[in-house]
Amino acid sequence: MNIYIIIFTILSLFSLIESTNLDRRITLSFYFIFCFGFYILSFVRWEIGTDWKNYYDYFQSVGSIPFEDDVFEWGYSILTRAIAGFTDNYNVFLFAAGLILFSFQSMALKKMSPYPIMSLLFLWSIQFANVLFVRQWIAIAILMFSVIYIEKRQFIPFILLVVLAAGFHRTSWIFVLAWWVYQMNFSRKRMVLLLLASIGFSVVITKVLEFLSGGIGGVVQAKIDTYLSDEFNDDTNSEIGLLSVIIRGFANKFLILFTSFYLYDRIIEKYPQFRGYLNLYWFGAIIYFSTISISVVFVRISYAFDVFQIILVAYFFKLIESPLLRFTAFLVLVCYLFLRMRQQLNGPYADEFVPFKLFF
Repeated sequence: MNIYIIIFTILSLFSLIESTNLDRRITLSFYFIFCFGFYILSFVRWEIGTDWKNYYDYFQSVGSIPFEDDVFEWGYSILTRAIAGFTDNYNVFLFAAGLILFSFQSMALKKMSPYPIMSLLFLWSIQFANVLFVRQWIAIAILMFSVIYIEKRQFIPFILLVVLAAGFHRTSWIFVLAWWVYQMNFSRKRMVLLLLASIGFSVVITKVLEFLSGGIGGVVQAKIDTYLSDEFNDDTNSEIGLLSVIIRGFANKFLILFTSFYLYDRIIEKYPQFRGYLNLYWFGAIIYFSTISISVVFVRISYAFDVFQIILVAYFFKLIESPLLRFTAFLVLVCYLFLRMRQQLNGPYADEFVPFKLFF
């Protein structure tokens, strides 16, 4: 566990230095050093990370699986088959997959975040900066980068990146909506009302699915029955703790959304792009609140939008001019992020993270 805390401490120190508005060329140099270091960790790891065994076994057996019978998405399948075709070394595959992820993720944060090291610190706290990536986070990194083309109003590059991301995780298709969500100009009152409505919608849609599950038939009914069954949700809850997920999810989202709404006018005046990032995070919160009572599985759809919290928080600090106030706020942020990291390290998947093993 020490390696996680050490990296967190180092990132916090450089994030504090960055927040003093030191020359961006200098801080970007450190930022890319961190990104490169995380990339190296991502492919020298061994038997660590969620679903390690499933991904490793798939890599070893993919040559015997017909492409048309592959359970994974086409992009992940092609990449795996290409690497497995000339080596059985799984670290080589992690090298290639990590290169895709960290290329898109590093450039996306550089382009969008006013304080990329701070955003990286946030990402380390909630997802270990994707050092222990799975295929959905490869897709999310690509989707983050695609927002650059939304800002430029270039639809073709945007949609091509969404297609590429969907090749790694099919939930990426919902991000097509980001093209319109990013441009929305709703009042804060309407955004709050829609958030509250999404919670009620979740209860209604659960009842509708329960009603429909008895009359649809076939595969669709089987899927609905599975996701709504007590047995499925009890098994899922025992692994990730549904009540804990709901409480943490509501607390974290309302904290970031409330702060965003409170500072909204002042930030928009100086940084109009903040509206687009807030829209994306807000839309992810609506998806989250709309689906959490149905099944934990559906919440994953919101992940591509939820990640924009790491951009929003950086803009909060961009607004603070007083050095003393900025330092105080930074200490509060570090405590908050440390608690979020600690939840990961002591949560139901702790055995997947600790100890940090290397292949050599």
